[in-house]
Amino acid sequence: MDLDTSLEELSWIPRPRILALRRLALETVGDLLTHYPRRHEDRREFRGFPREETIIPVCLCGEVAKTRLMRFGGRKIFEAVLEESGAHALSQPLTCRWFNLHYIQKMIATGQRLVVFGRVKRKGPRLLIDHPEFEVIEDDEEILIHFRRITPIYPATEGLSQRVLRGLIFRLLEQVSVASAEVPLPASLSNGEDENALRKIHFPENDEQLRKVRDHLVLGEFFRMQMQIASARAQNSARIGCRHPSRGLLAEQFIAALPFVFTSAQQRALNEVKHDLQGASPMNRLLQGDVGSGKTVVAIAAMLLAVESGSQAALMAPTQILAEQHYAVLRSWLDPLGIRIALRTGARQEDNAPMSLFAHAEGSAFNSLGSAGCQPAVSGSLPDTIPSGIIEPRYHHRRLPHFERPWAKYAITFSTRNRRTLSEKTRDVVLESIRRWDGRRYELFAACVMPDHVHLLIEPMVERQNESGNSIFFSLSKILHSIKSFTANRINKIEKVNEPVWELESFDRMIRSESDLQEKFEYITRNPWDAGIAQPKEDYRWVWYPRAKQKEFAAGCRERQAGSLRSPAEDRDEGAPHIIVGTHALLYQSVNFSNLGLAVVDEQHKFGVAQRGKLTSREPAPDVLVMTATPIPRTLTMTIYGDLEISTIDEMPHGRGKIITHLITGDKLGEAIAFLRERLSDGRQAYIVYPLIDESEKLEAKAAAKEFETWQERLRPFRCELLHGRIASTEKQSIMQRFRAGEAQALISTTVIEVGVDIPNATVMLIENAERFGLSQLHQLRGRIGRGAHTSHCWLVTSDKSVETMTKLAVLEKTTNGFEIAEADWELRGPGDLLGTAQSGLPELKLGDLRRDAALMRKARQAALELLENDPGLDGPENQRFRDLIVERQGQTFSHVS
Repeated sequence: MDLDTSLEELSWIPRPRILALRRLALETVGDLLTHYPRRHEDRREFRGFPREETIIPVCLCGEVAKTRLMRFGGRKIFEAVLEESGAHALSQPLTCRWFNLHYIQKMIATGQRLVVFGRVKRKGPRLLIDHPEFEVIEDDEEILIHFRRITPIYPATEGLSQRVLRGLIFRLLEQVSVASAEVPLPASLSNGEDENALRKIHFPENDEQLRKVRDHLVLGEFFRMQMQIASARAQNSARIGCRHPSRGLLAEQFIAALPFVFTSAQQRALNEVKHDLQGASPMNRLLQGDVGSGKTVVAIAAMLLAVESGSQAALMAPTQILAEQHYAVLRSWLDPLGIRIALRTGARQEDNAPMSLFAHAEGSAFNSLGSAGCQPAVSGSLPDTIPSGIIEPRYHHRRLPHFERPWAKYAITFSTRNRRTLSEKTRDVVLESIRRWDGRRYELFAACVMPDHVHLLIEPMVERQNESGNSIFFSLSKILHSIKSFTANRINKIEKVNEPVWELESFDRMIRSESDLQEKFEYITRNPWDAGIAQPKEDYRWVWYPRAKQKEFAAGCRERQAGSLRSPAEDRDEGAPHIIVGTHALLYQSVNFSNLGLAVVDEQHKFGVAQRGKLTSREPAPDVLVMTATPIPRTLTMTIYGDLEISTIDEMPHGRGKIITHLITGDKLGEAIAFLRERLSDGRQAYIVYPLIDESEKLEAKAAAKEFETWQERLRPFRCELLHGRIASTEKQSIMQRFRAGEAQALISTTVIEVGVDIPNATVMLIENAERFGLSQLHQLRGRIGRGAHTSHCWLVTSDKSVETMTKLAVLEKTTNGFEIAEADWELRGPGDLLGTAQSGLPELKLGDLRRDAALMRKARQAALELLENDPGLDGPENQRFRDLIVERQGQTFSHVS
């Protein structure tokens, strides 16, 4: 048995336990052994029951003296009264209470010994703990696992008690050699707890050992992360980049024509970018600055440096509104310089020059298809797909996954009902339907229509952005419903019957590596010949794949992975756009860049590493500049953005109006409305922001659509407009145009205006249910005002008067400095909520805490940098053990994009 052994293979773990463990994503021995305790309880010796309230939770042990169930109206309260061991006349019992948890009374009985954990409070003469964590201590052969020691307490789930989970882990530790689970550390990071660290973190002998072994394992997690970051930086530096030598005349003309002067911080950032652009290695830089600090003009100057050197530049924004605003701004500033600019979004494609680069050329990679609109496949026509002697891979089919990941690739199979045979004509219909949705709901890598089943290899596309501006992808169920419903009707019509055509679909797994993709691609495209449906060298026209060039398929799929951004040098068009602005459409549509030299990603926190990779995984590698108006706490710059150089604009442009923030509760809304009407009468404009589009039964929050009519009455005769994510793109564009032109005075909106909207005359913002937003998001929203010379006012309205909420929102009252707000948000919410490692492509942290363990992160970073600086190839005998950490990163490269 090793760490990769499936828990299902262990006969001593009952099936119900396996299912419960799966809910915690614990499927292998390694998963379970690295399911670390969230805390420990010292059960060697318990303190006596307290006589007064406790500020912090305490761990106590006592015997259940009596229990009772009480009813008050519709509520049920179960109480268990505990007495401490060796109780005497002066001892005071402890009452534990649970509200409306009827199952608790079935678990606790008089005479049992309980360990409870919670905060003690006094109510009259009684000492109480409400809803304590508890565990029943049973006198059996396993008592020493759970009692009279420092005992681990784990994240658990229904059907999996602490006692059961602890027993499983204890038994596994007895049976498995755990040395292989530990990350090798250089001598500079060792603290003497290298041996059996995994065993000690679960069952430490004392507090000092627990502290040391936790530090050791956290250093291991951080060192693995930092080795991968350092390796990524080294790999990026080693890639063939594009030098952009230019005199900077275009950038100078642009800056000279601006109605303001660059701040010293902007100039410093531009100099850093210019230095990188002139180097041989590809730039990989993060430009961060507060809302309104002038990042966009620095990015435009950088794009002009690339254009002057003969390259193209791309600017990708997270929303259509922001992309269209960038396009309008670039045109107004750069048309006089003769710069050709194109806009590419899902709903709008426009050029200020002929669009020859984007026309579908006769010889494009996806033309020259077979008669059914597909590339006819012949057995052996693909690289390395000669069927002789090949063993067909076996796949374990399951139903569709319970969750779907962004940018994932899926291999899917669905069969005809009762193995109904599809005629040649109906197979044409199926393939036509599959191709119909390619580029609209998914990217198609391969398809094969067999006589009684269908294979697909696809990557779902972005369907829309939600209210937070995050990407929502087409679900597999929606994609398959589109194909199956369309084909079922057509097939029944052709065959003049009315019967079910398709069975439920199945899938084998998400594609996690290039080898996975290659294997599955070959399996699908060889299937007719391997199954004997087609003879060797015989055509089978119901197999489709993007036309492959005569090079290894993995390289070909890296081209497609780059979003069809590659274009042969000989296809360069002199009338091509110099700068292409777009949304996610840049990743999918036929945007064949002729010579992409610089990719700029705006509001990059709305994208993941995967999407950045779509723009940049081409050779020669383009330079990359990513921008964020959400300042990054320093510890995150060492982790999530550790592979990027950092430029910071820490100075605001002169002439910006002051922003004053007011925090009020809902009962004082009238004050804000009177103030708002006064400002509108002065000719100013206002944003009124809500967290929801429509009312929700589950959330106590106001909604923009319902409140719109109310605001029309409140602000009459001033004109109001409603804007949210479900409005059609063309209508959104019209609404924003009317508001920008001053035809509407108030915009009632959701967070679709969170980033990039720049209307200097809008000087008032009112945010309803402000408690439902994070500090950084509120700061982003507030950044939509204060963009002109007038003083602006932001009203935060909350219905939650709790100390926690008022303390959080008071931060925005006190400061408009985004760096201070980011640190406060970090303190309040933690790194997990701010920006998890899931979208970064870095390994998950199971034990380390980026905020609490910042000092350990710095040590791990220093050790990784020194190691790779002194031995880049890890060739030294003492360093070869670290190679697996780098190989792990390389093995994950494709899955980041999946």
